Amino acid sequence: MDGLRDLAGRLDGAAGRLAELARRLPYAGPSGNAFGADGPGRLGEIGGLLHRQWSVALDNRARELLATAERLTDTGSALRIAETAYADSDAAASRRRPEEA
Repeated sequence: MDGLRDLAGRLDGAAGRLAELARRLPYAGPSGNAFGADGPGRLGEIGGLLHRQWSVALDNRARELLATAERLTDTGSALRIAETAYADSDAAASRRRPEEA
């Protein structure tokens, strides 16, 4: 059963790393200036739109990362529950048949 417990711990670790990445992701990448948002006229407007689209995409990816981190955490919890149920079942079986223990 240690395998389930170890896997659950690794899933928790991966979830933590994904959550940290999700917190940092919206701040990744270039500023609006890199898209030409500070330029004059229509080109500046287009640069601003591109930068906003970039920012929205990063925010969406961050939300997806957080959702995945939550699913990994839930899976880790389910593995711990299963590990406990297996251990309880093994203990109950050994009490019913002490000669086989």
